[in-house]
Amino acid sequence: MKQFGPIILVGHSGSGKTEFAINYAFSLKRNGRDPVLADLDIINPYFRARELKEELDAAGIPVLSSNFEMDFHADAPALSASLQSCFTAEDRQGIVDVGGNGEGAVALARYARLVQDKPYQMWIVVNANRLHSGTVEDVLAYREEIENASRLKINGLINATHMLRETKKEDILKGDRLVRALSEQTGIPVMFTVCLDGLWAELAAATLAAPPFPIKLYLRPDWL
Repeated sequence: MKQFGPIILVGHSGSGKTEFAINYAFSLKRNGRDPVLADLDIINPYFRARELKEELDAAGIPVLSSNFEMDFHADAPALSASLQSCFTAEDRQGIVDVGGNGEGAVALARYARLVQDKPYQMWIVVNANRLHSGTVEDVLAYREEIENASRLKINGLINATHMLRETKKEDILKGDRLVRALSEQTGIPVMFTVCLDGLWAELAAATLAAPPFPIKLYLRPDWL
């Protein structure tokens, strides 16, 4: 039986981390994989993957969260026992969405021993338009904070530079320059270039550090 190490996603609040996590889970499902999504964000009560639990469940993507034993009406800063299965599943691809700062990554440290000897992935989702993630120095400081708190190592970069629905091609290219510089300095590869569906064609001729990964904004309805 093939074993899958978890894919762990970290990034500052507003980076686009959770939108990527949700879209990536749907993408895996469309391509015949069986993802399970763990919402490990115990820091920010807004725009979390658990808000789409019904839609994800309907697509065959289980959602695990920090809610006590999956009671989505009682949002407590506790870790459900079921979360462990996302790190240990042998027949499903775990995707773990972690709270945005070092305090959020402390929750991840609880599970570090379960994955340290597995081929896990931990990717930083970078938005060059956000405070504290707009320079190489900013992202390197964040990397150190997360690695120290989680006891795990970052091994991938994602360019998710955006301004929500106001995102332009220039924003994505700005982020591309940042993740390229980070990759050159650290040796960490760039995994994806996140873009809204409507920007796909505009980026077709661009030379990017990683291929475009088009997304839909699930957590931001049109009126928001």
